[in-house]
Amino acid sequence: MLKNSLLFILFLSTVTGITSADTGGYTVGPCPPDEELEKLGDAVDMSGADVTYSFWEFPLSIKIAYIIGYLTVFVSFFKLVPIILGQIWSLSKKVTQTKIINYVLSKPGCTPSEISRNLKISLGSIRYQIKTLNAEGKVTLTKEGKFTRVFQNSNVFTNNDKTIISHLKGSTRKQILLNILENPEITNQEISEKLNLDKSTTHWHIQKLREDNVIFSEIEGKFTKYFVNPAVESELLKWLKY
Repeated sequence: MLKNSLLFILFLSTVTGITSADTGGYTVGPCPPDEELEKLGDAVDMSGADVTYSFWEFPLSIKIAYIIGYLTVFVSFFKLVPIILGQIWSLSKKVTQTKIINYVLSKPGCTPSEISRNLKISLGSIRYQIKTLNAEGKVTLTKEGKFTRVFQNSNVFTNNDKTIISHLKGSTRKQILLNILENPEITNQEISEKLNLDKSTTHWHIQKLREDNVIFSEIEGKFTKYFVNPAVESELLKWLKY
């Protein structure tokens, strides 16, 4: 666009010079070599050489061409602004998504709030980017009550893995699982006493674990004893070391 504007200015300048010369005006052209000037002698008036002219002293046609050229460049610049801003936004988006994916790889089962807090990015932006990454198949989401947990979209995590990781994210539930794993047949009361928890709190966590088949119970007399489900024990041991 800028190139076309300059060509347009040169074209108008040439046309103007020719027209003015034809009507007895002036002709604009390069200065001849010194040897040519010597041959011409006094035929060439050099008294006006090396004179500086202001913009307003140029012919009207040149002024118009000059202004049109600048306006064209100005308009072209503003047409490029949305493209430039779009490129900046796209680059920023990719950088943010890369940070999120790397965090999810290091902290599987993390929540949007956790990502926002540790990456120091607004929660609204994190939620938007996670939704985009999920739509693109780069991450998967699971729901655990009011929590949304984010995992890498790969064959690394089985359904049992995701369930175990989600439960281990809570420190209280993790301690309950450890106690059941280390002390099979432990009761609700014994867990409450060891962890200094209300029986109702212990019962609530145990119910969540039973609903996901992470543990099971057996009744013996008036006691209910708890065990880790053998089907998920290997995953539990693996993620406890993670």
